[in-house]
Amino acid sequence: MMGAIPKYNGLENLRRIKMQKAITFVVVEGVDDVPIFESCIGHLAPDCQKYDIVFTDGKSAIREYIKENKSQNAIFIIDRDFQDIDIEDPRLITLDRYSIENYFICSQVISHSLKFALNCKYQDAFEAFNLDEFIERTTTATEKLIKAIYYYQKVHSKTLSGARPTWSDTFLCANGTWHLCTDKIEQLITSLLPTPELQEAAESYYQQNFNLPGSAVENFPGKMLKTSLQRYIKQQVTNIRPAARGKYSDVETTRELLSAVIHKSDDMARVLLPVVEFIRRREGHEHA
Repeated sequence: MMGAIPKYNGLENLRRIKMQKAITFVVVEGVDDVPIFESCIGHLAPDCQKYDIVFTDGKSAIREYIKENKSQNAIFIIDRDFQDIDIEDPRLITLDRYSIENYFICSQVISHSLKFALNCKYQDAFEAFNLDEFIERTTTATEKLIKAIYYYQKVHSKTLSGARPTWSDTFLCANGTWHLCTDKIEQLITSLLPTPELQEAAESYYQQNFNLPGSAVENFPGKMLKTSLQRYIKQQVTNIRPAARGKYSDVETTRELLSAVIHKSDDMARVLLPVVEFIRRREGHEHA
């Protein structure tokens, strides 16, 4: 009989940090993030063994734990998104893209996955696959929407009572294509900011307060681009190798394929360097 996988909830994982002081913990926001970060850190620090990657119940739980506890055996990784956690702490590492999904939008990561679908070397896949059109069209299509979401999250949502419109899982693709649909984008903007005055306020607020570098690849909510990216990759693969048309046929499979090679991302390696250094310091201290 197969053994059961140990399961802890977010609160239990935070309790473990306080109780199991000999263990080094890497804490991420959600359960889906655990295997991705384990793969990345394992690749970056193959010589390290005495750490555990655990999840908790989102950014708010991490914020409260850091404020209330001085535990030195844990380091925390959070999405950058639009929510300012409003604390500075050496134990807190913030991704330099909106979320983990934004690191999938990377020629380096995608090409490492494509070499298996195309039966070729990485360099051949990298040269055959082109992400430029996706980045250019997506950046243009989301230019107005990112301003609306930013203002809604930072300002307008805090003035609302009762039920609030949801946006993070909105399907934005035009029918049957990877292109984002202008009508769907406009409908979402109107649901978040129903009046012209609010939309004008969003434009002004964005210009005054949003100063992050980069394009939609780094700054727009990555989950909202997941279907567009999957369809774009599928189209490119089919064009390059028609016999591979069955590859990347749905969003979840595509996410799994890209997750398996995201440790190849130089951008991810850079942002996780402080985490690796923390783990190594802890293991060096324990071995002394």
